[in-house]
Amino acid sequence: MKKILILLVVAASSVQLFAQRSNVESAAIYLNSSVNEVGDAKKTIFEDAKKAIDLAADNEETKNDVKMWFYRAVVYDTIYHNPNFISMDKDAVEKSTLSYKKCLELDTKQKYEEYSSIGILNGAFACYNEAYNAANSGNYDKAFKFYKMVLDVIPFDKEKQLAKNNLSEKNIYFSMAYFALKAEKKADAKIFLKRLMDLNYDDHLIYIYMSNIFLGENDTASALSYIEKGRKLYPSEKDLVNSELNIYLAQGKQDVLINKLNEAIEANPENHELLYVRGNVNDNLAAGMLQKAKQAKDTASYFTKKSKLEKLPAKKLPLDNSAKQYKTLADQLAKDSKATAAKAETDYNKVIEINPDYLDAYYNLGALTNNKSTEIVEKINAININGLSQLEYDKKVASYKKVQDSILFVALGYFNKALEITESKQEDTPENKKEKYAYMASILYSMQQVYANLGDEKKTIETKKRREQYEN
Repeated sequence: MKKILILLVVAASSVQLFAQRSNVESAAIYLNSSVNEVGDAKKTIFEDAKKAIDLAADNEETKNDVKMWFYRAVVYDTIYHNPNFISMDKDAVEKSTLSYKKCLELDTKQKYEEYSSIGILNGAFACYNEAYNAANSGNYDKAFKFYKMVLDVIPFDKEKQLAKNNLSEKNIYFSMAYFALKAEKKADAKIFLKRLMDLNYDDHLIYIYMSNIFLGENDTASALSYIEKGRKLYPSEKDLVNSELNIYLAQGKQDVLINKLNEAIEANPENHELLYVRGNVNDNLAAGMLQKAKQAKDTASYFTKKSKLEKLPAKKLPLDNSAKQYKTLADQLAKDSKATAAKAETDYNKVIEINPDYLDAYYNLGALTNNKSTEIVEKINAININGLSQLEYDKKVASYKKVQDSILFVALGYFNKALEITESKQEDTPENKKEKYAYMASILYSMQQVYANLGDEKKTIETKKRREQYEN
């Protein structure tokens, strides 16, 4: 009895295995018979093919059958690409791509390699589209799943077709990092950004993104470490320098960055990129000082007004002292701002001496020079009209206005040069066109302000109209 029982069990197992392999064969037969069918008849056959291959895929006896994985891939590939079939399974592209992958992994005899190699690449492109659409609709988890599937296909892409179509490992990870940041999935973003750094992805922004994550977590040391890593790779990149400056400013250590730039320029005094960066840093510092000077001046005026309204000497004295302190601070900050701006101007001039076509240096020189005219406006506004006749007042204003106009004409010269360089820029791609038009609009807006301050109404209107063309 015992031997008979064993034989019965073996026989039952053989029947089950045959049944599952029969499902694989049935799926293959359904696929072949569907070739000459159309419409509902074809759809019915595919429903049967799907049912058969699903039964085979769910069974332990055929889960490692290379033939089953091949036909499963073909079935779901066809479902995904046929608009009339896609309703059969919303996950068809995922199942198709994973099935091609499993087929290639198990196909030691390379029986299905040629067709599966093509199918898996088509699946990768389809997965990328699914990822992109999911991300744009805000479904980031779904997007990451499909991006990961594209990454899993890359080892099977022997001829680098994905990379040739901008679906390299680096580009996929950058997309994942971008959408992780957008979704505020900071832990995922860190992983993707770190992977990009390990892959030597050539974009300074990944170091800024990583730094910003750590800044948001109040980990300034880590934030600064990533900026410094980026600076070693991109020493002249303005975005990295500005990020580093902002961190040092928050720490009250802006001198550290200036010293670093001084050392770099001392070692390479003809590096116009480094000179521009130092000029830009000093330019920003000067602007910050000027803003603080204005705030201190306003505070001094506030205490002065309060003091004039105060009748009690005991309360009046502290107000006067505060006004005096803030006035002194305002004067010192204004003086420091002027000296720092002069350093920036020196660097910008050195830049255009080395590289006469350096657009940003001309634009910044124009802006910096234009800002000098505000000091003249303040002097005009500060004229004491008491005891002055209209003729005497007009004469004083005219004297100041002459100086102001001479400054504005110098600024205009820089802006015109910047405009000339920008006009020669290519606009052969959407990106180049967008960049050129942004520069044009910005420069023309600055020129419009200069013409307005010069009192040239005609030029002001002409420049405004031209600017609006580029903004629109």
